[in-house]
Amino acid sequence: MDSPRIIIGIMMHDTGRQFGCFGAEGVESPNIDRMAAEGVRFENHFSTGAVCVPSRASILTGRYFHNAQLCRYDENQPSLPRSLRDAGYQCWRLGFAEEGEYASPAGAPLPYATRDESGTRLLGYDRSWTETADAQKVAEKLIAILSENTAEKIYICASFREAHSPYDSEVTPEEIDRARPPKNLPQLPDTFETKQLIAQFNRLLSAGDRAVGTILDYLRDNGLEETSLVWFGADHGVDLPRAKQTCYDQGTATPFILWGGALPCHGVVASGLSSHLDIGPTVCELANAQPPLGGVGVSQVAQLRGLESPRSYCISEQSRESLGLPTRSIRTQRYRYIRNFTPGWPVPMAHTLVKRSDPEVFTKAYSAPRPAEELYDIVSDPAQQNNLAYLPEYREIKRELMATMYAELARTNDSIFYPDSEYSGRDPGLAFWRRDGDGNFRVSKEK
Repeated sequence: MDSPRIIIGIMMHDTGRQFGCFGAEGVESPNIDRMAAEGVRFENHFSTGAVCVPSRASILTGRYFHNAQLCRYDENQPSLPRSLRDAGYQCWRLGFAEEGEYASPAGAPLPYATRDESGTRLLGYDRSWTETADAQKVAEKLIAILSENTAEKIYICASFREAHSPYDSEVTPEEIDRARPPKNLPQLPDTFETKQLIAQFNRLLSAGDRAVGTILDYLRDNGLEETSLVWFGADHGVDLPRAKQTCYDQGTATPFILWGGALPCHGVVASGLSSHLDIGPTVCELANAQPPLGGVGVSQVAQLRGLESPRSYCISEQSRESLGLPTRSIRTQRYRYIRNFTPGWPVPMAHTLVKRSDPEVFTKAYSAPRPAEELYDIVSDPAQQNNLAYLPEYREIKRELMATMYAELARTNDSIFYPDSEYSGRDPGLAFWRRDGDGNFRVSKEK
């Protein structure tokens, strides 16, 4: 199979799987839906992290956040752009610069004068352009690069701001009425504020979809589709309670779509598991390139040909970006097991929605201490509301999932197991909770 001459990666922000092709209601995403119909849609793809930095670091390196030294300013870390450069591609990064948020895990400010310098020296791109992350402007810059391109082979990673907050656009009553909450978030309060925020989110998502359409139309109209490979994804789930910043499906289920004439097949739905770790190896196999050295992802090209996924589980984590709330999770086709290493803290809130709503709505729905372990049967409980972790009949299933997850974490040198690690000495949330007279749990300022 000939390698594609043009490879484009498109990343959106905070969208989860809120697209029509994944069954989301009340959204307008015709270009991404068409992309999925014409290409390959992975319907069981999961991020490795619950926020931006760990998710994007895994795509770049094929490693988990806990062992991706790129986030500690290691300029020698193998990365996807470095692999493609070795295969003869000129590599560009456009838009959002995720390394701007590496300061916390690295323990020091970013040691570069500009994001474009860090994009080349640290991440491994040939060129970087970060003047804006506005989706349409990024799409226009991408087209300008392609129209002037003299390189035989080129890779462009285009990262949009959309659909990240702020959610402050004016929306019509019709848009608010049309807004539908994401599936599997049954606790989300059915209020005007919720619907308004979702309508504003939908506007941003549609803006990102239009930019995707701009890029794909340019490839089609200029005879470039047949020699192109485009991959589309998002970093993690939507910014709503029990989604972003959590390791439930709602926080880690993301889109992964492949499109273009360089694919060996079209109109395929891949139902096996896949992970952010696998994006790099998959793209590299299609480009006849070697994946980043030291990565633990696996190529998903087999699924393109109708074969089973080589992956039997996906690992997600809250780790160095959230030292006070370390969480590890394993997801199989049937179950999700979660280990909360500082049990008791409630699920993180979506600040934009909480600020514009009645706090009591969230206290009643979400303010309960989380246990040390959670286990959910995805088939019977897709919203993950019924914790099975402490039922005797699930003891063996829980043990097997925990053993598999711990083996993977140990194999990849997760410092969560070290007694003197950066996580040590953190207070479990249970120490701060009190039940008040109405039966609700509330945080006490003193243990």
